[in-house]
Amino acid sequence: MFERVIAENRLKTQCVIAIYIAIFVFIGLLVDIIRINAPSLSVGFYALITFQQFPVVTFCLLLVASGIVLLVISNFKGILLSGNEYKEIKYGYELSIQERELSTILEELVKEAGLDYRPKLYLMEAPFMNAFASGWREDNSLIALTTTLVKNLQREELKAVMAHELSHIRHGDIRLTLMVGVLSNIMLLVVNYGVYMFLGGSRQRGANLARGLLIALQFILPLFTLVLQMFLSRSREYMADSGAAYLMGDSKPMIKALQKISNHYAQSDFSTSDQNPTRAALYIFGIKEIFSTHPSIENRIRALMNR
Repeated sequence: MFERVIAENRLKTQCVIAIYIAIFVFIGLLVDIIRINAPSLSVGFYALITFQQFPVVTFCLLLVASGIVLLVISNFKGILLSGNEYKEIKYGYELSIQERELSTILEELVKEAGLDYRPKLYLMEAPFMNAFASGWREDNSLIALTTTLVKNLQREELKAVMAHELSHIRHGDIRLTLMVGVLSNIMLLVVNYGVYMFLGGSRQRGANLARGLLIALQFILPLFTLVLQMFLSRSREYMADSGAAYLMGDSKPMIKALQKISNHYAQSDFSTSDQNPTRAALYIFGIKEIFSTHPSIENRIRALMNR
């Protein structure tokens, strides 16, 4: 089962990257059409694709996007944990009873799952109850828990949350989520700047149409990325919940943990408490209610009860 899930997520990652590359190329070509002031879209596309006119902007965008992706892959830990104080809980170097307990729980899960790797474990200072997992590969993956989550959950509930995050790593979907988040932000930034490039001067019909398409993409692409993130993230949350129940041998700890986290958010407004938007789609609980990338707690609990 896990081999099939991992293969599906690997294929999804490759497809998502291919889609984003195609969109990047399309955006770059539109900006290049404006740059060369093409008389029509077809003439402009043909001239650029056949290199009668070198697609300078397209080439530069691909280079910049590739550089940013490589930077994120090499520094995802610092990016995701920035904005909060955090501490790595190193196995065998725990400094408190709480740290030893968390480290022991993770070690139990790793052994129960039969894994040959151990994700890094981080405790992040935050006033809200949440957790996330990330990484590009299993051997550089991490699990982060907020201090408020650790204070308010019982041992079995904490273990269920950590099993949920470990399931994300086992399923191979952390790479997919990381890529979608990074590429979506780059793409939207490029479109917004692309509209205002080469302003002024009389433009031929093709160049004006290209600018019109870029303006339309300013409204279409945010909706596209939101729908894509909702589809990918919601399916992965159900899978991780199920994976946690499988590792625990019982769905009740996961259900109790989700209920406590949901009730905690219902009592206070934490919408402005998290200053790092890059990890929003990674959390075990989605802060936003409208257009959330996460399924509702009610649906997740119902799925666990029917498991």
